[in-house]
Amino acid sequence: MTISESPLEEATVLLRYTSTRIVVVGASNYRWKYGNIIFRDLTARGYDVLPVNPGQATVEGVRAFTTLAEVPKPVDIVDVVTPPAVTRRILEDAAIAGISLVWLQDGSFDDEVLAVALAQPFRTVHHACIMVVARRVHAVPPP
Repeated sequence: MTISESPLEEATVLLRYTSTRIVVVGASNYRWKYGNIIFRDLTARGYDVLPVNPGQATVEGVRAFTTLAEVPKPVDIVDVVTPPAVTRRILEDAAIAGISLVWLQDGSFDDEVLAVALAQPFRTVHHACIMVVARRVHAVPPP
């Protein structure tokens, strides 16, 4: 990554490889919810996807972590699919965990969340859907 790349450009580069580890905070077993749709889509594309949901032991058969701090490192992208009030706490957790890139899905942020995110040490993607970008880049295994 170069300093001139936007967070979205940085994330797009990461999404070119299926070795990219993505944590979906707000992943769910409710198949109609975006946390589940995104989790299944990214998993089906071959990414290493880990769910975070304090209310569910597993998501689609994969062990779910209760907090971002519990997720084994390294983590390349944290994709957030939670309501804005919850997202604020997730941003604090991401900063403490040393996450470098957070992707805020539509519906997970408001103006206050964006202000908090921009003050954090990580880069933030917003106003873009991770599934759309992942489909566009056609991820492949690393060389």
